[in-house]
Amino acid sequence: MPCPYTNERKKRMAQTLYVKMPGGGQREVKIVRTWGTSGGTSVYLHANGRYAYKDGTPLQSRNELDILPLVQREAALAWWERAGNKEATAHYEAQLQAARTAAGDFQTEIKNTDELDAINYIRRKSGGKKTTAATAPKTWMEWFPKRPDWWGQARTISFADFAYEMVVQAEATTAEPAEANEVLSAEE
Repeated sequence: MPCPYTNERKKRMAQTLYVKMPGGGQREVKIVRTWGTSGGTSVYLHANGRYAYKDGTPLQSRNELDILPLVQREAALAWWERAGNKEATAHYEAQLQAARTAAGDFQTEIKNTDELDAINYIRRKSGGKKTTAATAPKTWMEWFPKRPDWWGQARTISFADFAYEMVVQAEATTAEPAEANEVLSAEE
């Protein structure tokens, strides 16, 4: 069976492109064919047989192959079923996991809210120094009508009017005995 990229009269050669990378620098890619729409969407057939974006990033979905003419689309869809879907899923899951890791401890779904409800923050005027007067540690219910999404996940957070700082449990437990001693001495 003849190669779909050759013609009996002339052989198609891959075109070498140098693509700028997000972190800086360039990467060399070899392109056999490209298809595009007037909206700017394009799909590239790379020399290694992959259908991908210009920089070699996998396509996000099978529907992106719909811009190809019928004959090429059939070959591309066969490739998608064979290898493209697995490659795209692995690539975009890794990107999503990296974004979650970069977001730190921020959680979108919180299973047990009792722990968050028990977390205390102190509040001080924004722009103030660490030595500025701060309120006593309080729960979210004393300041907000509903729990903010950052409550219990941000150590410190500043807004235009106030800055909030999480009270670490070790600080709270060392402060409790001192208050208890004051109450006992007052009763005697």
